[in-house]
Amino acid sequence: PTLPLSTTVIVCSCHPVATASTMAEAFSKTTSEEDQSIQEPKEANSMTAQKQKKHIFGDSFAAYFPRVLKQVHQALSLSQEAVSVMDSMVRDILDRIATEAGHLAHNSKCVTITSRDIRMAVCLLLPGKMGKLAESQGTNATLRTSLCAIWQERK
Repeated sequence: PTLPLSTTVIVCSCHPVATASTMAEAFSKTTSEEDQSIQEPKEANSMTAQKQKKHIFGDSFAAYFPRVLKQVHQALSLSQEAVSVMDSMVRDILDRIATEAGHLAHNSKCVTITSRDIRMAVCLLLPGKMGKLAESQGTNATLRTSLCAIWQERK
């Protein structure tokens, strides 16, 4: 389906769901002849609902909490309220770490946040053993990622 030449549609959005719904609206405003033969706006709306559900779920860490719990205690489960609280807490900690890493990068007059900035932010924000454990886990994850990248380059 194409729009008439006199119609100009400008879609500028950071969210693909908003873009898809805007485009579906624009396509639904075609001539009456095209409306009778084309049923795509309904399909686009159903596809938009699927994408929107996936997008909302993608912004959350809620899917990971039950998986991790099953690795530790298979018989236990989490209520929706507990998952919501944990998701909120993880988002808050990540936001604090990112903010602190940004301050550290700014203080060192760098534009880019490096892994060192993240490591230092974690050490500053998380107390004692928790900070040391988080630092070692982060270092291990960084090393694994680097090694995988090196192996991919060699192949």
